[in-house]
Amino acid sequence: MATASSAESSEQSERGEAPRTASRDFFPQVFRREGEYWTVAFEGLVCRLRHTRGMQHLSVLLGRPGERVPAIELVGGPLPGPPPFTEVFTAEGVGSQTATRDAERARVNVARQISGVVKRIAEHHPALGRHLDTTIRTGALCSYTPDSRLTTRWEQ
Repeated sequence: MATASSAESSEQSERGEAPRTASRDFFPQVFRREGEYWTVAFEGLVCRLRHTRGMQHLSVLLGRPGERVPAIELVGGPLPGPPPFTEVFTAEGVGSQTATRDAERARVNVARQISGVVKRIAEHHPALGRHLDTTIRTGALCSYTPDSRLTTRWEQ
């Protein structure tokens, strides 16, 4: 016969959640590429997901918590001298429009790729999906900003 606590643990497991008594420090957080798949572990639940660009972008952000990373850097493009969306005035007039278009294209693609992969992760790992949904920001500058009250270190 199942006790109330074991029934609760079973229900949490079905929802992809770690037992409430578990500490994040007890379970390692893993986001590591292994060939064509990524091993992802969070709050005691482990899953493997196929590689996508969005997974690669998330890996970079998770490895640089609190840092604002230009979207164009995530896609591997050249970093323009001025911040994205600014125009440089040159002797001939307004310049750097190509860099601005590249930055905008990177912003749109990175946002789409990260949003898609967070939804896919949430299907397999609801707790991690919720965590990423609240801690990942996309735009010209992207970031991963975990709750400072919790310990969240990622093994990569």
